[in-house]
Amino acid sequence: MDVTPGAAQMEHLKRLMLSRPYLERIPDQSLIAGGNGARCDYLAATRGVSHAFVYAYSGRPFEVRLGTITGKTVRAWWFDPRTGSSRDIGTFPNRGSRRFTPPGSPAPGNDWALVLDDPAADFAGTAR
Repeated sequence: MDVTPGAAQMEHLKRLMLSRPYLERIPDQSLIAGGNGARCDYLAATRGVSHAFVYAYSGRPFEVRLGTITGKTVRAWWFDPRTGSSRDIGTFPNRGSRRFTPPGSPAPGNDWALVLDDPAADFAGTAR
């Protein structure tokens, strides 16, 4: 039986989700600063104590409210659920808000997960 592309993507996303403390994570749409979007442009946000995820199905730019996880800085990176690969964005002060632009052009199916980590949590090497 062949695995459909969507099923393979779920395996990559599962690996990402389980790479951070699972039981402390809560949905938190307040991470999204400004408009969230509807249908394909809707953003799904969740966070734990020292990490946060924002999933964007259409790959459109969006703004995140920082300061909701621990740390004076956050390490940001993109997770590609289609391949399980990642791209480093950088380290930023953990305050205010910041605009993030996923790789590629906005379009349905250009989905990316933004990952924000407290560098002191030392998640290096997990799901990356």
